[in-house]
Amino acid sequence: MGGRRRRTRIIGAVLAAAALVAACSSGSGVTTESSDTIVADDTSVVPTATDPTDDVDDPQSNDDGEAVDLPSLSPLDPATLTGTLDNGLRYLIRDNDNPGGKAELRLAVDAGSVLEDESQLGGAHFLEHMLFNGTERFPENELVDVLRSFGAGFGADINARTSYDETVYMLTVPNDDDIVETGLDVLEDWLSSATIDPADVDAERGVVLDEWRSRSQTSDGRITQEFSDFILDGSAYDDRSPIGGSEAIETITAEDLRRFYDDWYTPENTTVIVVGDIDPENVESWVIERFSDAEPQGTDPERPDVAVEPVDVARVDVVDDPELAEGALSVTLPWMDPTLDPDEVELAEQRSILDSLAFDIIATRLDNDALRDEASFERAGVASASLVRGLDAPGIQVDVDGAEVEASIQAIVDEFERVARFGFTQAELDRAIATRRRSADRLLDGSGSRQDVSYADEYVRHALEGEWYVEAEREFDFITAVLDAATPESVAQVHSDRYENAGAQAFVSVRSDELEDVVPTEQLVAIFDDAADRDIEPRPDEAGIGDELVARPEPIDEVDSFALADDPTPFQNPTVLEFDNGVTIAFNPTTIVEGQVYFEARSPGGLAAVADDDVAVAQALGTVMADSGAGAFDRVDLDNFLDDKDVAFQASVDPFTDAMAGTAATRDLETLLQFVHLMMTDPTADESAVERFVDDQLPLAQNPSIDVGYAQLDALLDARYDDPRYLLPTPETLETIDAEGIERVATERFGSADDWAFTFSGDFDAEEAMDLARSYLGSLPTSSSSDELDFTEELPPDGAVEVDVAAGQGDAANVAWLYTSEATANRRDDVLAQVVQEVVGNRLTDFIREELGDSYSPAVSIDVGGGSSPAVETYLSVSTAPELTDEVSAAVLDQLDSLRADGPSEREVDNALATVGERLSFISNAQINDEILGVLVDPDGNESFEDFIYQAVLVGDISDDDVRDAMAEWISDTDYIEVTVASGS
Repeated sequence: MGGRRRRTRIIGAVLAAAALVAACSSGSGVTTESSDTIVADDTSVVPTATDPTDDVDDPQSNDDGEAVDLPSLSPLDPATLTGTLDNGLRYLIRDNDNPGGKAELRLAVDAGSVLEDESQLGGAHFLEHMLFNGTERFPENELVDVLRSFGAGFGADINARTSYDETVYMLTVPNDDDIVETGLDVLEDWLSSATIDPADVDAERGVVLDEWRSRSQTSDGRITQEFSDFILDGSAYDDRSPIGGSEAIETITAEDLRRFYDDWYTPENTTVIVVGDIDPENVESWVIERFSDAEPQGTDPERPDVAVEPVDVARVDVVDDPELAEGALSVTLPWMDPTLDPDEVELAEQRSILDSLAFDIIATRLDNDALRDEASFERAGVASASLVRGLDAPGIQVDVDGAEVEASIQAIVDEFERVARFGFTQAELDRAIATRRRSADRLLDGSGSRQDVSYADEYVRHALEGEWYVEAEREFDFITAVLDAATPESVAQVHSDRYENAGAQAFVSVRSDELEDVVPTEQLVAIFDDAADRDIEPRPDEAGIGDELVARPEPIDEVDSFALADDPTPFQNPTVLEFDNGVTIAFNPTTIVEGQVYFEARSPGGLAAVADDDVAVAQALGTVMADSGAGAFDRVDLDNFLDDKDVAFQASVDPFTDAMAGTAATRDLETLLQFVHLMMTDPTADESAVERFVDDQLPLAQNPSIDVGYAQLDALLDARYDDPRYLLPTPETLETIDAEGIERVATERFGSADDWAFTFSGDFDAEEAMDLARSYLGSLPTSSSSDELDFTEELPPDGAVEVDVAAGQGDAANVAWLYTSEATANRRDDVLAQVVQEVVGNRLTDFIREELGDSYSPAVSIDVGGGSSPAVETYLSVSTAPELTDEVSAAVLDQLDSLRADGPSEREVDNALATVGERLSFISNAQINDEILGVLVDPDGNESFEDFIYQAVLVGDISDDDVRDAMAEWISDTDYIEVTVASGS
């Protein structure tokens, strides 16, 4: 919080704001992960067993590859206090001190949109909104004010979510007893005392409609809905989308919502969850006191059977959309083994793990083909169509153009068929198992610092979906036992059983201008029917690349060392080493996250030091190199090498800095340093990675209007800047990018170590880390030349610049503002900016959303830049309907005028101070790294590390007048950029 890194701030703000319109109801599209994604918790959802068995250190395998005598998953974690009241309400409570000083509260209601009747469509989600509009103890919007008063926050997607099957309410509060009790009062009212006033329902329609527009009136929204309709066709979930439709939202009544609430918000459908720095027995007594008298209020309807019966025949659906930038297809295999006893939780979970290993291997095979340019598609990953409870539908997804759909489906089906005929090799299974072990290791290594929210989410899954929860050591032992027993034959058999019994479901989405390139659906279905007759050869095995990316250089001793902070804290006490090659390195050991190390590095320069003709190359550098190999190893070799390692690394060229960042498991820190060393001595870019980057960017560069968020960003940057370093790529600049240019610019920007600063924060031994750094960083090459650069950002245009942009095919619009002004290098401005951000955001939420009822997600971001003459940028964004843009624009500007002239109310400031105070009370390794680099690389904007350590004390010095004065200085009533994006503008 409050960093002074020199960068183009509004890009991050605009993209973050664009993401805000994506979800209060849980999404329902295909979810994917790349073949080398690290998954920390990869367990499946199964009923809880009731017959514990003894742990066994060395499980054996039977002839089918199923482990016998597995460690039991039945003894639930004894650190959890659980109980069930006489009325059926359950509770789970846990004392946990990570992050400490907080508590996570959940009200998990086993009722979602699938339970709606025909007059209640969209009602489960609409009801979620109404619970924030009034309960008996918290009338109208008083609840929002209560949440803000103790820093809990309120806004889009923060406090609740609704899906097909469930509704979950969420609060994060300080752990003060009175506040936790107040939080439980809120949960109690949500369960039993909603007012659902008809006038409030009518007032909320515009908000819910705007949320519906933000989800449905985009290409992603339309494709997601088409996919859900395809997968759930004919089931009880059909036509029960959580968000509903515009007609349903406009016509649903308070009586409809009340009936759903009374029927399904019952104690026996509800679980109360509290996790945090609390006394579990005290909390238990508070829960019993509040919820014991709760009782059903409705007609006690019979819960319908909503199980989805997987189809047993292949189906293909092809949809198109004019706003898609790139097409995709997935082939999923929905099936549940009828011989699997749901009470045998260990066997079911073992089967799930073996299943996931198989799909991981298949995705890796196909992704390797794409990386080598030997495929008709780009990128392959594991997909899931498990949209609702009980639907087990894993699969494979690839990015594809319309003309390549047939060949791409054929490639996926061929791989399924290849597994059925030839199975897997031991080498590729070993690599898949290594990746799975890496996830298990991370789970165990980080168990001591597991966060409140992680436990709370796990308990929600247990309460609503029957997922088991056990101690970390027991889960680790179970996963290890399953992996130890796995064989190529057992994994192949599990996959072949699914492939032979499931009806494959292929879903294809393409750009509208490519639809005619897709062969007829019948021809695609025939691929599945004819699979057994294909002539298919087994795959050759992939060779590994050894134990290291680069040989360890001889160590170089530092020339100086010192403590960065004169008055450190236990978690913020960096030691800095300086080397003769100009490298400066800070080491800050912490246990904020156990078993993990966070790394960041920065050097002055960036795009400001790049020749005009190389700007597009430099902008593409980070993405291309992340998709390329390293040193002498191509991307496939590199992925194989990383299978058993927990490492992430990224380089970038920003407007004023060159940067690197990454994470690693503590044991893999040396591998992370090898990546850094190679980046600075032998950068690698693959031409195929360049082609993928250009292919991804070109549709948007040719026609920004196909994506509303991209069109807004393009217009905003174009209005703000003339310098191409700040603008998005064009078709012409994309043509200048090639692998040779990427490597050349990387060598120029990263090849000399003389002004680089590095920082490591996390769980590591300082002496061991310093010893590694002496080798890999102290030995880096340096040059005598240095950049002489102008780091002054160009001034914004004078006056009010108003831009209207036509984008998107749907009935949606967005209005955004950018204000740029001068700030100071004083840390107080950073804290003040956060307070002003809260005040403005809350005012817009209260007025635009709650009073006008025009917008689901007003967003505000205020960022103070670095250097001796920093600028402060304020970005505002409000989504709405196209016909309401003028009204919303006038309302926003009126509210800003009011804040400038009259200042905020005392209550508004108090609420903002509470939220910012809570936020600044907690830190992360990434924040620490960012602030260390601020001091080492930008001392003009970050004079001392203590400014960061003790910034929370500055909150108490900020007054109502400070906020009003900052509004007048930073958010001008005459100088700003306003961009309105709407279809048909």
